[in-house]
Amino acid sequence: MVALTAGLAAAEPRPARDTADVGDKGSWSVGVFNPFRYAFHNRFEFQVNPLLFFVAPHADLRFAILKEGPGEHKYPFGVRLTAEAGLLYPTLAMRLAKGFLFPSWNTSQNDIGHMLIPRVALLVSGDFFTYDVLTFRLEALLRIPITQNNATPLNSSIAPLDILFAAPLTGFLGRFGGAYDHAFGEYLRLRLEANVYLTGTQGSLIVDGKNVGDLANLSPWIFTAHLGLDIATFKQSRITVGVYWANYDQGKSEVRAGADGFSERVRVRSNNFLPTIDYIWAGF
Repeated sequence: MVALTAGLAAAEPRPARDTADVGDKGSWSVGVFNPFRYAFHNRFEFQVNPLLFFVAPHADLRFAILKEGPGEHKYPFGVRLTAEAGLLYPTLAMRLAKGFLFPSWNTSQNDIGHMLIPRVALLVSGDFFTYDVLTFRLEALLRIPITQNNATPLNSSIAPLDILFAAPLTGFLGRFGGAYDHAFGEYLRLRLEANVYLTGTQGSLIVDGKNVGDLANLSPWIFTAHLGLDIATFKQSRITVGVYWANYDQGKSEVRAGADGFSERVRVRSNNFLPTIDYIWAGF
């Protein structure tokens, strides 16, 4: 407790997370689930996720198009504009999960083909009040097949999994979102984020290499929101806790009484509520 108190006493307000900010050369941050970022130039950052890199090799490059230096006020609201580009090879991780996430493929002749997933994104952030930050993000991921792929959409009961596998399994994932990060003094930050995702089509059902017809016609739109609280611990670290909500189409239906008094089965969208937690370190 003494060490924690001493760390807090020397702490400065934590910067907002997941913004268009690109750190100065030599700065870095990493979380248990958040990606590792390292700035090798004042305008360039390298980004990978340590938990996924060895089973799903990937890398992202972040480039600060607009960035103010210390003490500069060149742009209204301190606007920062950052472009991101990356490449992902997900086949190995998906094949390792065949008996778990894709149980029917564990004993069938269907397999997950080799593919690459390029990713591009554009982020813009601006400052409000003293430490508040508003960020908007526009992002797109595409599937580039290398060999024949029999992978079909996951359609799980956990929305983050469907979003994670949307590009490999449907061929496309688009995202538009915004987040507002508010500082409560030096030790707490509250972050509210909302996103709209658009996935590719469900496609056709392939059995032993044959097309046997269209899959279920599910809505490609997914809506999410996340409310998180960052709690400062030591000088450059924080704990983040929160709740995640998603609204999406799982193909569910329920019986409802119509205006004529007769019951009918109608399609309904599903809602997910999930807790989130992470611990993030940073170095400057």
